[in-house]
Amino acid sequence: MDLTDAAKLLLFSGAASMLFSTFLGFLMLVPMQPWGRQLLKGMNFKQFGAAHLDWLMLGLMQGLAGGLVVVFAVNPAPSAVWAMVLGGWLNPLAYVFRAFGVNAFAFDGGAMQRLAAALGLGSSVAIAYAWVSILATCWNGW
Repeated sequence: MDLTDAAKLLLFSGAASMLFSTFLGFLMLVPMQPWGRQLLKGMNFKQFGAAHLDWLMLGLMQGLAGGLVVVFAVNPAPSAVWAMVLGGWLNPLAYVFRAFGVNAFAFDGGAMQRLAAALGLGSSVAIAYAWVSILATCWNGW
């Protein structure tokens, strides 16, 4: 993966995350409608607000990583680029799980909760790895 491919993937994925979060924002209007209150009864809908903001922030993060690749004219490791993209898309799912009653922030409980928590941990580790790798590449190319 060369510089332009890495930057394009990171920037496109970040922009797609922003668009996805925009559509999620429209979905968040449903429980505020008279007909929508009963439709989503029993769901912790505030958690979708947290996921909405997380996808926005992680989309900006991917875009920033793409910008660093371009400005520093570096070729980051493909694993770092993919870790940033996958981590950015998977990390907010912890809030989605929580909206449905699965606490993905505690490695406890049944199989579903442990799977959700492992997904959250794995995506966080992927993002941290991606940042360390991309910033180290930029530092070496400075």
